[in-house]
Amino acid sequence: MKKSVLLACVMPLLVAITGCASDPSLTGESQEKSAVASKSAPTEEQERIARRERIELLLAQADIAARDGKIEYAFHLLLNAEKLDPSDDRALVRAGNLHRTLGNRDMAIKAWQMALNRNQANGDVHESLGFLLLETGRYDEAVQAFEQAVLLATEKRRAMIGLGLACEKRQDYERALKIYETALRADPSAVELLTYRARALMNLGRVTESKSVIASIINEPIQATWIVRGDLFALDGDYAAALGAYLEGLSEQWAYQRLGEHALRQEELEQALRFFRQAAAASPRFFPDAENGVAVALEKLRQK
Repeated sequence: MKKSVLLACVMPLLVAITGCASDPSLTGESQEKSAVASKSAPTEEQERIARRERIELLLAQADIAARDGKIEYAFHLLLNAEKLDPSDDRALVRAGNLHRTLGNRDMAIKAWQMALNRNQANGDVHESLGFLLLETGRYDEAVQAFEQAVLLATEKRRAMIGLGLACEKRQDYERALKIYETALRADPSAVELLTYRARALMNLGRVTESKSVIASIINEPIQATWIVRGDLFALDGDYAAALGAYLEGLSEQWAYQRLGEHALRQEELEQALRFFRQAAAASPRFFPDAENGVAVALEKLRQK
């Protein structure tokens, strides 16, 4: 093969490996200056890439430390990652996740709120924050968080369920019902959504419709399904059937406690007193809810 042909084959390979080819028009001195220039300080883009890679390494190390039970070290790594780029929300999101796992709910909420101040478009964090606010009884804030999650999340079903649950806690059953029915259009057989729809209907006094929805749930009912079934039986005064349904989803003491609460609301005071006493007897330790129910039922009986 002629030398000129060989060079024509090799040059593209060298360019691919090195990323550039020497300019034959440069003199030796010019080439030396070019080499010096190439070794100058990294560009802003190169620094940004290097910083991001460092953050990703610290986040991965923090995940490993957390899995190994090295919690303090995990938080130390997350803090270092956060310091590298105060505009990056990932370390704060992970810190919130870790606090949530440890049961530090207030710290988790604070971390996620800080993360959202940096990146309002993170629908998953809005959703996680909403469920934690729901757990802590901050229902108005939970509604706001879930509303943002519904707008931003790629998978909206969980966010819509959260929004419906928050509305129920605020006793806004009409809105909760609309949310569940909207979500059911995309997944008509979802047991969770059907159950919550039935509960919203029941709380709106639409008991016949609620019973129809509950009756349609045959496969794999969730705990809430059994509780709603029990509630519907209790509303009819069928406490034996209600107890059977409750015991599918609740412990014995809480099944009797719920029966007592239903009987009390319906002014069936003797029944309520009996159920509360059974709840207290079924509990392995002091059960303040049941004892309070006993006291309330006795007081109402005295007033009759």
